[in-house]
Amino acid sequence: MRNCSHRTVRPLPLLLWLALAIGAGPAAAAPDCTVALWGDSILYGGFGASLTNRIKEPPAAAIKRIRPAWTIADFSSPGDSAHKRLPTFVLQPMPARVVVLQYGINDAGNGYQYEPALRGMVDYVQAAGKTSIVTGLSKVKADRLPLRDGYHATAQRVAQEEGVLFADWGAVRFDAADMVDDVHPRQPYSTRLVERLVLALDQVAPECAPRVKRG
Repeated sequence: MRNCSHRTVRPLPLLLWLALAIGAGPAAAAPDCTVALWGDSILYGGFGASLTNRIKEPPAAAIKRIRPAWTIADFSSPGDSAHKRLPTFVLQPMPARVVVLQYGINDAGNGYQYEPALRGMVDYVQAAGKTSIVTGLSKVKADRLPLRDGYHATAQRVAQEEGVLFADWGAVRFDAADMVDDVHPRQPYSTRLVERLVLALDQVAPECAPRVKRG
């Protein structure tokens, strides 16, 4: 009868077992870095009567440059207002994780009922399980928009009462020389506004910001 050779089976080292277990597990889910921009010509980066009149780097492009991980859907539209947008806004799907609401300039210019419209937008976004960021109103040249300060304060109060982030565009450094006209920013002021908005995005989703390298 032929003898059968026997092999000795040795247990794998513990570290190797751990490596195999980690490798076999599901890949870590990618962070949700999606944002939708809703607002007027300031967020659009436009000026003048034509949609083709835009600063070199509109806010959507500036966000992408500063925070490349974000996927941006730009629904901003020159001349838009919270008052006019609300009826169709609440019929829109809200797939993005973050929804930026930049309204108020045209509401103030026309004396529209701003608070109920803005609050309705925030409520709709929250009901969809998404996160709102309210920017407040950018600054304009002196005496150009008498209701601007009051509407900005309303935006801040609505954000506070609704428990959403307020980017406070009114606190961004303003220089009249950085304006195309009385209302619309040139590139330097627009970029400063975007930088303030990016800080709010970082609060919502720090995992979407570049990792800080430690020396």
